[in-house]
Parts: sequence; C-alpha cells; structure tokens
Amino acid sequence: MVVAWALLGGGSAQAETRASINTSLTGELASNPYLLSGPSTSAASAVVTVSPAVKFLDGSKTIGLNATYKHSEFSRRYRSSNDILASASLSQKLSPRLNYSADLGYNNSVVGANDLLTFGANPPSGGAFPPLPGDIALAGLRQRRQSFTGGLNLGYTASARDNFHVQGGFSLVRYPSGSVASEYDSTSGSFGYSRILSSRASVGLNVGVSRSDYRRTTIGDATTISPQLTFSTKFGATWSASASLGVSHSKITGPLGRYGQNSASGSINLCNAPSSGKFCLFASRSVQPTSFGGTVRPQTSIGASYSVRLDAKSSINANANYSRSGQVNQTAIPNNGSFDYGQASLNYSRRLSQRLQGNLTASFADSYRDPTPRKANMMFGFGLSYAFGDMR
Repeated sequence: MVVAWALLGGGSAQAETRASINTSLTGELASNPYLLSGPSTSAASAVVTVSPAVKFLDGSKTIGLNATYKHSEFSRRYRSSNDILASASLSQKLSPRLNYSADLGYNNSVVGANDLLTFGANPPSGGAFPPLPGDIALAGLRQRRQSFTGGLNLGYTASARDNFHVQGGFSLVRYPSGSVASEYDSTSGSFGYSRILSSRASVGLNVGVSRSDYRRTTIGDATTISPQLTFSTKFGATWSASASLGVSHSKITGPLGRYGQNSASGSINLCNAPSSGKFCLFASRSVQPTSFGGTVRPQTSIGASYSVRLDAKSSINANANYSRSGQVNQTAIPNNGSFDYGQASLNYSRRLSQRLQGNLTASFADSYRDPTPRKANMMFGFGLSYAFGDMR
C-alpha cells in the first residue's frame, strides 16, 4: 500500500527507472533435500529460477519491486514444486533529519533443508551477515508455507550526536489444512536511542515489544518485552564490532493460565572488511515464535561468514552457523524440548561474460537433539545464471 501510494505520487524530471530479469538453471545432487526421516531420501534435481526486479529512483525516494519464481523437478520420490516470493520496498529522506523505509513481503514455498535460514524475525539490533536462522524447528516438515510480512522504520537525527529510531512489523504464517504445524500472527515494535561518543564508537538503548497469537487456540499466545543496551565501534582500518545485551520477559498462555519466562537476549557481530572481501563472526539470542511446539521459544545462534574476491571475475562465499531452539519451561506445552540445527555452505562463482555467470555450490545441513532420526543433507550443485536489463 505504501509503495502503491508512492508510485501514484508526482515524479521529478530526475526520476530514473531500472528494470532487470535474472534467470538461472541449476542441477543439484542432494542426500536429503527436505531432512526427512527414513531411507531413500536422496535425489537429483533441476531448478529453474526467474527473478524480475524494478527499481524507481526519484531524488531522495527509492522504490523497489522484486519477485522470484522457482520451479524444481526431482529424479525420484519428490513431487515437482513451484515456489513464489515477492517483495516491495520504499525508502525516503523526508528532511535532513527525518527518514523512513517500509517493506512488504510474500513467500509461498515448500520448507526444505536449507530454507530455515532466511525466514523469521531477526533481532532489531541484528546486522549479522548473512541473516540468522529463523524457525529451525521446522526441519523435516516438507509442507508448503505461506508467509506475509511487513515493516516500517523511522529514523530521526536530533543532533550531531543523538539519533532515535522506531520500528514496527508483522508476520502472518499459514500452512495447508491438516498440517501439524501451528499457524500464528506476530506483531512487533521497538524504540531505540543511540549517542555517538566519538568518530568510532556509539552507545544506545533499544526496547522491543512483540505479540504472537496462535490461530484457533489461545494456548501458546505470548507477549514479550526485550530491553537491550547497545554498543558499536570501529577499530583499525577495516574492523568493526557491535553488541547488544539485555533480557527478554515473556508472558505465555498455558493450559493452566498465564506464566512468565525470562531469558537473556542480545547479539554480537565482529567483522573485518578489507577491499577484497569480508569476514564476520556473529552470535544472537532472541525470543521467536515457532510453528513447532505452539508458543515462542528462545533461540540461540552462532556462526561465521566469509567472502573474498579472487580476481576481477571470480569470488568465493562461505558461511556456517549452529542454532538451538530452546526449551519451553512448561511441561504442559507439547514438544517443549530443545532442538538444534547446523548448516554450512561454500559457493564459487565466476563471471563468464558481462551477463553470464557460473556457480559451484556445496552445502551441509543437519538437525541435532532431534527426537526423529534423520539423515543429514549434503548437496552439490552447478548452475548458470544470465541477467537481462539494468542490474545496478
């Protein structure tokens, strides 16, 4: 709605439109692409992806429209699948002191072994690279999930040293009828203040509030308040660090009434970004809604990422992380035990021409402390991608 309003507004003579389509064809060999239990889980697959994008630039305003269609065909056992993702974003600087951004997103896809990474709300103080895992307890679900997400961010510069920001967002998660996964609606908001101490350091305070409502039941509904102190700094020519530390207090509706649950929360990010690449270590702990277990859970993640440009045409990207969806301190809540998930991937890409690129990928994913025995997923893939239009 925000994007539609902006598109209908008047444009200036300096307005610019950039349109592009990125296409790819990938062949993969995977030992357990959906982290299922039982024998005969391996399969080869061919994946076709088409991703159109349009960007409008008009002075201080930027509008982005993106979509992705992915079709997968498997050699055995699994049905073909069609996944759709769409998003719209708007950012604008209203004055030298005030700016805002808004986004809407839609995801309709089947949950696989490596699809647990980019879904779900990361902590407001995040900044990790790449994004931290989302609802990892969905390992082995292999069901279609629809999610609708949206967010609004406001930033205000009160002085040369003082900054305020306000954030709000929502997430609606749906599954096919008869699914064992829990559907929920989640809303969140936060208010933050930061003060610049020097050209290399700043401190601040962030207070977040979230509400999770599970559909067709009141059991598991939760309200969480998370105050955190924040700190960021730069040292040396290429190093930077940021950290937040606080506590999350959740009020959860159980079968016998409401009860409280406290857990530590926060994040740490340490990055080195020389001219040829980037290396990051990150850790995070936050309370997140989950579709497995029917309530919110504290989730802890640690990981590392590395990217390097080998030459003008070649680059390598690698990442690894390990996450735990924590225990719910209420025996009357079903599936209240903890659950672990680990993932690692390595990608080599080489530009074959101005618009054609080749990729080699290897990845590993597995669940741990899992009541259901599963084989790990090891995947090897080769792909080609071709870009049309303006890819800036």
